[in-house]
Amino acid sequence: MRPAKTPVTSRGRAKHVVALLVVPDTVALEVAVVQQVFGPRTAAIAELTDVAESPYEVVLCGEQPRHVLASGADLGALATLETLLTADTVMVPGVEDPLAHRPGAVLTALRAAADAGARMVSFCGGAFLLARAGLLDGRRATTHWLFSEEFRREFPQVTLEPGCLYVDDGPVHTSGGVFSATDLALHLLADDLGQAYAGDVGRLLVTAPRRPGGQAQFVKDSLRVAGEPALGPFLTWLREHLHEPLTLAGLAAQVHLSERSLVRKFRHATGMTVFDWINRERVAGAKTLLETTDHRICDIAAMVGFGSAETLRRHFERQVGTTAGTYRATFRTTPVRS
Repeated sequence: MRPAKTPVTSRGRAKHVVALLVVPDTVALEVAVVQQVFGPRTAAIAELTDVAESPYEVVLCGEQPRHVLASGADLGALATLETLLTADTVMVPGVEDPLAHRPGAVLTALRAAADAGARMVSFCGGAFLLARAGLLDGRRATTHWLFSEEFRREFPQVTLEPGCLYVDDGPVHTSGGVFSATDLALHLLADDLGQAYAGDVGRLLVTAPRRPGGQAQFVKDSLRVAGEPALGPFLTWLREHLHEPLTLAGLAAQVHLSERSLVRKFRHATGMTVFDWINRERVAGAKTLLETTDHRICDIAAMVGFGSAETLRRHFERQVGTTAGTYRATFRTTPVRS
């Protein structure tokens, strides 16, 4: 389990310094992930694997000397924000309220750390802090899928990829929902120390070094509680008729608009094209049927309006990142009857 290489260090230090930003609503679980992957090995693991020293030094830092988190966790004394400026890697864990205002001092410190050459990393809603600091402008990124609409509205200059478990964009790395922090942490470990070493750490954590599929397979739009859009009644009607052949001309006639007006109003209300929205809803319907019924995939394709299994397959894999069969095997609550 010896690493094949060593992580980059700076300023003559023996260890790669990971500065972990802590704010009052930091998600404690993601702090623990970083400490488990990059921090000191436990005595038992060190003895069994003959690897006692981690090549990393994890330093928790914040604007205040101490934060008792919203979850009640107390992470102890924190180093100052200046620690970020000399770190090799800066990590921003997820936060309980990604949409909340952030102190200027925190955002300024993040920008200064990036300017100083630190590798910048965020987990889950931590991407909102990197984005507010301007560090994701013109880059690809991801965050928790539940906040993808809010992220796109606030940061249109960022190419959001909410279906990914994590996104590696040069010196900036972002991950999706809470447990995606482990996926990204192991990816960074593989970059620094080699894939074999990262694989062994994954085994110690009892997690796969690379999970199949992506975050998209966990998306469930019905979990969101949103206000009624301007086209709310029309969207309700559409959901009831997804199984039917639909054309833009027919849909425009349904709402007594020209096709051009419908396209414009629909994108304004939903942020999507008409048929991107329809295909998303059809895939959502297919996911429900895969989870709860024994219907064959070709039958499900017809039931949700795709018409053929091949059309369902193409749209399903594009949106969900895995096959319909694999999705059913993962999320089916009871075994499918033979």
